[in-house]
Formats: sequence, C-alpha cells, structure tokens
Amino acid sequence: MTLPLFDIPHPSPPPDAEATPPATVEAAAAPVQYVAWLGSLVHTHQYGKLADLRRPPTADSPTHYEARAFAPNEDHRALYRQVGFLFARYHAGRVKPHYGYGDMGRAIRSIGYDGARGPANPGAERLMMRILPARHIPWRHLQHAIERIRAGATTPPSWAELITDLAQWTDRGRPTPEKWGDAFYSRSRTPSPTAPKNGATT
Repeated sequence: MTLPLFDIPHPSPPPDAEATPPATVEAAAAPVQYVAWLGSLVHTHQYGKLADLRRPPTADSPTHYEARAFAPNEDHRALYRQVGFLFARYHAGRVKPHYGYGDMGRAIRSIGYDGARGPANPGAERLMMRILPARHIPWRHLQHAIERIRAGATTPPSWAELITDLAQWTDRGRPTPEKWGDAFYSRSRTPSPTAPKNGATT
C-alpha cells in the first residue's frame, strides 16, 4: 500500500543516537565539589598538577582547564582558576589538604603575633584596607594575604566560602567586602587558630 504523500512517517532515533544534554553543576554545590577536587590533588600527592595551578594565568595547561570546568557558568571560570592558584600557593610543601575555616576577613584577622593580630597589627590592617575598597576582585592583595597566612601557619579561609564570596564581589551593596570587614573588625575575641604543621584540617 502506498502512503499518502503528506503522511510520511518520521521514526524516532534509537536511544543511543539521541543527544544527551551536558551535565550541569548546581551553583551552590560547585564550590564544594571543586575544593574536594583540589584537596584530592594534595591528598594523592599530585604535585605536578598543583605546580600547574601555581603557574601564572598565561601558562595554560590541562590542569587549568580541569579547574575551570568546575565553574557552574562561563563567567566564573577565571575565578575558579584563580582560587585554585591561591589554594596551590597555600599548599606548597604540604602533604595533607587544609580546607580552611570562615571567611577571608577572619583569616586576615589572625595575621600577626600574640598581642598584635588583626586590627592591632598595622600590616594586617593595611592589607585589609587594600582589599575592602577594591571595585574588582583584588587578586594580588588576596595572594599577599594567603602568603602571610601561610607564613604565619594560621588557618586559611574556607576555600569553598571564598569562591562564593568572590562570585558576589561586585553585587549591589557589596556584600562580600562588608562581610569581610565586619569579620576583621569584630569586637569579639578571635582566637589565633594555628594550622597543623602537616597540613591536616582542623
């Protein structure tokens, strides 16, 4: 039997031929997943990849693209790569990952020495006041902060929280600088947590 001209059937393609949409990473989960991956590089001693992450942004490598792939959208890919750089800088020479605690304001508050930390330490306060007014993410000053935290063997910020905070840096009302400033100048006594020498989490 001949089918009518306009009744030509269009069979569905087999299941394996259908296009599968790429997996999407939930924005809220992406920082945690990314930091877990960064921590695994330290835990499994993948020093080559950590060295890649410590290289400048102009030095592309497969590791850089792996890091960027964790970002939930195109706009945040450079941010994820830069936080990977900070993480790798902090972990240079460490054998266990440290996932950090609190925000960057709290972490910088621990810079200094007993009796002169945070606002009572001129160097820490100068660093904080270079970061807070910045209209764009002040990567150079953030690197300086991480280097100071590492040198003083104090606890770094939560890396996952750092990603979330930096993603909101230019939001209306500047919530991240406000939060960091409040944490740095908090009147409540902030302990000076010391990072374990082996790099383990606290």
